[in-house]
Amino acid sequence: MTEKFHKLKVFIDKALINIGSDTKFSDLEWSKIKDLIDRLQPFKLAVEALCRRDSTLLTAETTLKFILEKLLTQDTVLSAELSEALRVRIKERRTVLTGILIYLQNPKKYDDDTKRADDTFTMPKKKVIRLEMKNILERVIQDDSFNENVDNIVENNLDSSSLKYDLTLQKELQMQIQQDMKTYSINTKKEKDFEKILKKGNDCI
Repeated sequence: MTEKFHKLKVFIDKALINIGSDTKFSDLEWSKIKDLIDRLQPFKLAVEALCRRDSTLLTAETTLKFILEKLLTQDTVLSAELSEALRVRIKERRTVLTGILIYLQNPKKYDDDTKRADDTFTMPKKKVIRLEMKNILERVIQDDSFNENVDNIVENNLDSSSLKYDLTLQKELQMQIQQDMKTYSINTKKEKDFEKILKKGNDCI
């Protein structure tokens, strides 16, 4: 709504003059409205990305990092307050499941994220991941019916050092989401003990 209001700036100013209104918008006020639109634009794109049918926890992870990066580059009082409020909320809602999904999707990315000193997007240790995955498997699959094989993880990571183009915010966000959604292929090897399976998977990384 604010964005549409700003697009009608010329018509609004003219209409206020035509009706003889005492209300007028100064250049400073219009500038502040434009600044507000720019600060909130990453959030608008984030909501659109998260509302897509194919969105996952990985989509959310990438999208939230994208927002924080854009707020950091804006370097204003409002962007700093938005960034701090968002980080607090992320810490409140973050669970080990995000780390598990990242680990299964791309172990290399999990290792890279673990090495980064970021108290907002924290990564659980492999032992915690292994125990949680074991609990999930035991809830979903009965021991006597579990005959599936788990093999070594084969690295199939595509080159991520592609050139950056002059992209719009929307295209840049989409590119980051697609990059983080790349997966590793998994083969299988017979093993029944969940704990041994998960530990062996960790050791292969």
